[in-house]
Amino acid sequence: MTLKAYTLPLLISLSLHALVFTLVLSTWDARPEPREVQRPRVVQAKVVEYTPKSQRQAEQQAAQQKVIDMRQRQQERERQEAERRRQQEEARRAQAQREREQKAKAEREREEAEQRRREREAAEQRRREQEQQAEQERLERQQQLDRALAEEAEFFEEQQAEEVAQSYVDVMAQRIENNWSRPPSARTGMQCVLEIQLVPTGQVVNVTVVESSGNSAFDRSAEQAVKRIDRFEEIQGMPSHVFESQFRQLRLVFKPEDLRL
Repeated sequence: MTLKAYTLPLLISLSLHALVFTLVLSTWDARPEPREVQRPRVVQAKVVEYTPKSQRQAEQQAAQQKVIDMRQRQQERERQEAERRRQQEEARRAQAQREREQKAKAEREREEAEQRRREREAAEQRRREQEQQAEQERLERQQQLDRALAEEAEFFEEQQAEEVAQSYVDVMAQRIENNWSRPPSARTGMQCVLEIQLVPTGQVVNVTVVESSGNSAFDRSAEQAVKRIDRFEEIQGMPSHVFESQFRQLRLVFKPEDLRL
């Protein structure tokens, strides 16, 4: 505040002091009189600041503007703080959204990878099953072929064995017929079935009539013809499997061809 602003208060203060001083001098008596001594009155003076109305209005307006400015600054700070919190919240939400999207993407990728793995395993399983099925079919075809070949070989072997056996039977039948003594009762069409038990050397172990001709003399004569031969040396060179299958117990139809009517 300038010196000019203190001029009026100083003048007022000096005037008051001069008035007090004048009053004191006017009541002063040179003759001393006994009287009660009164304590002097102390006048306290203070500087009164005087502000013109226009200046006070300006100051009030300045103070009001200052308050307004402070409020505006506070509001601006609050607005900025709110904006900062809003931006932080938006950034947090955006980050959370990105994290959710990344998590969802990672989950989708994991599921897709798992799906691809399952598809690969399923394809591999189908391939193995197809290979196993193809191998099974190949084995079955091979087994069928092997069985067919075996059956064919067995058929040819049996056929060959039967042919071989039949050749031996024809020889044996011819020898039996050569050693047969024809009974008087023998007639054309008579036949009997003999069961002859042999060993690989051709030795006759036993002979029996299993199907009779109806003529006991004819049957006994056929049986005696085999016993007279006693050994069929022809079969000694016969394959063992042929002997075992057909000649260890041989059934032979005895039917001479040159019987009388």
